[in-house]
Amino acid sequence: MTTMAPIDPTSTTDHRPTGGDERIDIPDAVSSSEAKLVYLYLAVRGTVTVDELGAALDLPKLALFSILGTLGEYDLIVRDGDAVSTV
Repeated sequence: MTTMAPIDPTSTTDHRPTGGDERIDIPDAVSSSEAKLVYLYLAVRGTVTVDELGAALDLPKLALFSILGTLGEYDLIVRDGDAVSTV
């Protein structure tokens, strides 16, 4: 697994807190830089909508749906309607 240092997220009601020494492991199955970015964002922020994800990462929906589909195939995310989060 690739280990990344935590990101200091902007204030939100549903973000997951990260401690100073906490690390987020990115599974080896996540290979593209955009997929790593999406996974890391979800791991830090928690549940967001696809629109929020696209706006925050400046990625088009078509790219996001492809990335989320791949992450879903590896059971790394959960989708509930338009909301998505890591497992």
